[in-house]
Amino acid sequence: MTEAWFAASDGRWVAMLALLTVVVALEPMAKQGRNRALVLGVFAGCIAIGAAFLAASAIGATSGQPAYVVRPLFAGGLAVTAAFAGALFQMRRMYAEAELRKTVASDL
Repeated sequence: MTEAWFAASDGRWVAMLALLTVVVALEPMAKQGRNRALVLGVFAGCIAIGAAFLAASAIGATSGQPAYVVRPLFAGGLAVTAAFAGALFQMRRMYAEAELRKTVASDL
């Protein structure tokens, strides 16, 4: 078994991934159809962070890391990836609706 990547008491810091929920503050921009590249880029970045944590948990599990290392990485990665992947589809829909509103408004 290799040396643990972090101590058992440090696992709670992985829970700080929940702070990524402040990204929800970008929703009004999506509803208004503004800053599309920024908003979708931030959401894609959050998905990449979650995927990196999932990959780290898989590597940790196969390399013999203790459960107190693997579980927080897996749980945090799964929560972030699932939440932001689902929200990304919603953000894209919001931008499509905003584009449609602009098109309809310009046709009038």
